Amino acid sequence: MQKKNILTVLALAVGSGLIIGQSAQAERYKVRVLTVYDGDTLLVDHGGKREKIILYGVDCPESAQDFGPQAKQFTEACCSHKDVVIDFKGRDKFNRLVAEIYLSDGADLNHELVKRGLAWWSDKFAAGDTVLQTLQTEAKAASTGLWAAPHPIPPWLFRNGDKAVQATIVPSN
Repeated sequence: MQKKNILTVLALAVGSGLIIGQSAQAERYKVRVLTVYDGDTLLVDHGGKREKIILYGVDCPESAQDFGPQAKQFTEACCSHKDVVIDFKGRDKFNRLVAEIYLSDGADLNHELVKRGLAWWSDKFAAGDTVLQTLQTEAKAASTGLWAAPHPIPPWLFRNGDKAVQATIVPSN
C-alpha cells in the first residue's frame, strides 16, 4: 500500500512539473522586429499583435550610460526590421515578453551582447545560466566593451541607485 502511494505522489509531481530539475519547454515564435528601444528592449510583430520584449538574462547599459548607444546600435544592426525567432520565457511585472532572440544566422542575440561587452549577465534573473555567466567572465577578462572601463556601473544601479531591483518573470508554463 505504501509503495502505491509513493508512486501516485511521484506521478502527480512529474505531471505537474514539481520535480526539481525538470524544465518547461520554451515556446518558440517567429516574429518581426519593428523597433529597437535600447540594447535589450524591442517591439515586435507577432501575428499582427505588437508586443514589447525584454531580453532574458541580460541587462544592457542605459542610453545615457557608456556603451548604451553601442548596445542599441548593435541590436538594431542585428535585427531591426528583420524576422527573428524568440524563445518565450515568460512575462515580467509590466507584461512584457521575456525572451531569448535567435537571429537569421542562428546566433543568440542575448549571448552576443554579453560576449561583446555590451550587456551584463543578469545573475538575479538568470542565475542558472552558466553560458551567460561564462561569456561575461570571458568578456571581463579580455576587457571587452564596457569591461574596458575601470569601474563600469551596472544599469540596475544607474536606474535605481542602491535600491533593490523589484522585478519578476512569470514562467510561460
